[in-house]
Amino acid sequence: MSPRNNLVPFLISLSSLGAGLFVASAHPVAPVLATLLFVGFFLLFVWQPRLGLFSIPLFLPALNFSPWTGWLMVDEFDLLVLAVLAAGYFQMLRVGFRLKHMSAFLLLLATVVLLVALGAHDLAARDLDWFSAYATPLNSFRLGKSLLWSVLLLPLFAPAGQNASPNKATTDFFLACVLGSVWVVLAVCWERDFFPGLLDFSTPYRTVALFWEMHQGGAALDAFLVLVAPLLVWAWRATTSQTLKLALGAFVLAFVYVCLTTFSRGVLGAIAGSLILLSALLTWRRVKGGQATPVFNPASVLMLFLVSLEVALVLGSATFMNKRLAASEHDFAGRLQHWEQGIGLLKTPKDWLLGIGLGKLPSRLTKSEAGPALPGSYFLQQDAAQRTMVIAGPDGTIDANNDWKFGGLYALSQRVELISGQRYQFSIDVRSEQAVQMLVQVCAQHLLYPARCQGRRIGLRAGGWQHWESKLSGYPFKTGAWQSVGRGVFLLSVLTPGANVEIANLQLSAGGGNLNLLRNSQFLDDGAGWFPAVRSYFLPWHIDNLYLEILIETGLAGLFGFLTLIFLIVRRLVKSYRQGHPLAAYFLSSIAGLMALGLLVSVLDMPRVATLFGLFLLCAWHCQQQPGSDPPGQLPST
Repeated sequence: MSPRNNLVPFLISLSSLGAGLFVASAHPVAPVLATLLFVGFFLLFVWQPRLGLFSIPLFLPALNFSPWTGWLMVDEFDLLVLAVLAAGYFQMLRVGFRLKHMSAFLLLLATVVLLVALGAHDLAARDLDWFSAYATPLNSFRLGKSLLWSVLLLPLFAPAGQNASPNKATTDFFLACVLGSVWVVLAVCWERDFFPGLLDFSTPYRTVALFWEMHQGGAALDAFLVLVAPLLVWAWRATTSQTLKLALGAFVLAFVYVCLTTFSRGVLGAIAGSLILLSALLTWRRVKGGQATPVFNPASVLMLFLVSLEVALVLGSATFMNKRLAASEHDFAGRLQHWEQGIGLLKTPKDWLLGIGLGKLPSRLTKSEAGPALPGSYFLQQDAAQRTMVIAGPDGTIDANNDWKFGGLYALSQRVELISGQRYQFSIDVRSEQAVQMLVQVCAQHLLYPARCQGRRIGLRAGGWQHWESKLSGYPFKTGAWQSVGRGVFLLSVLTPGANVEIANLQLSAGGGNLNLLRNSQFLDDGAGWFPAVRSYFLPWHIDNLYLEILIETGLAGLFGFLTLIFLIVRRLVKSYRQGHPLAAYFLSSIAGLMALGLLVSVLDMPRVATLFGLFLLCAWHCQQQPGSDPPGQLPST
């Protein structure tokens, strides 16, 4: 290889390894374990590079523990990607693999770095924090990660980079995505079995699985389901073993259950549309090829009947989904108003051309006069005596008669142990320049919706430091079942609009004991263990439209570039499909479904799912039938 072809993989491998070790050693809960696992996976992926590429979609839905770590800017999934990058580019050096189209690759990489740099141009030293909120300049890095991972993984996911045929590389990716969806199905069943119940379809509850980044709203689960749904059809058609087909059929019904319990109109519409497109493409292929075999065999017809019956049972009763469907017109009017607020951020020709900056939407939206009010926020504060946390109350109101309800939608939270049969005691030191009302709770909940709480309102006068302590009111929790593991959540809210409350020396105990159930209760480890929790009101953090999200943050230039990329990939897929590559149909369906869902949700503000979308696009680019290549493989039989 030329010196440049040696230097680039070397620098990427070395920087990925160094960054991974740095991030792992800073893990707030288990730094030693995280470091050992990172090194172990790096060595494993050096030995078997394709395992690394397979592991990314496989573990993507599970690798995030933000409610326990407090991390907002990075997560455990980033460590996995860094291990794959370090090993993959090291392997390139070892075998002498030549990185094709080096100039184009470096241009893409420079573009992503420039987008992040422009978004974070006002970054200050105080903002360099693993726990920075989404309204800080570091949010540009959080969103830019998915773009960076996609570009850096591009050479590794190329069939030549995997030392595999195009069809083998594609089927491996499909299989990893399908197996990764098992995490989602199991997590949703675990979530709903705890609350509100597996067969309760009337309680207003939207599932999130293990996509903890939905703690302030968003559609990470929605986007994941839409991308993966067509691949279940691929798995069904590729499976020849009757035993595997029976197991897959049961899994498909569980996957449909997950889709239905999102109670998302966009999810159902996008998946239905993508599957209709897929059916049309598969039918066209059979007609064009003159095949007499029907598209649907008896097993497929039975599967389709069972899925239709499941959908009818859920939607045909008085469910939360029916209420959402009935409110569609009213909700769309609210969306239009929210979109207008976002477009209003583009005030100059430069804004329209280049955008306000990657990751700037939350901070700009909440600071604009016409933007949605924040229900709360928090930040660390250091003075000569001690480090404290400042919790801010709502900076506006939805209903002047219910300010305290608005403030109660936002809380500083931490995962704690649920103690069976006991009431909790809580004490805190507080200082505020005005009289304030606060709310302290310990709830049994997965993420967004509490099943049961103990709580107490705190009334405090203005002035210096005050000490408050009391038992929380409410029924004791009944624990012991496996569903309750990790479901205890401590929440602290400021209910008074415009109030900033300093807090210190938090103590939570149960049953008269002295053991403090809270970690980092004096904030000596910055924000470790603390996590913002929001309920029902998510407007300040999302624009709920993929295209507006790109337009507002990267301008017409960014939107044009994105749409051009999609057009080129779709054109390439259509050409490949017309030339006889059947796997292109599944990429077309998944991408079309996500693009349709993007009319109603944001995608790029959910880094893990945005990375998955990027992987779909780069694998779709490499999806082509080459002369003499092997035909699309089938899943193994038993």
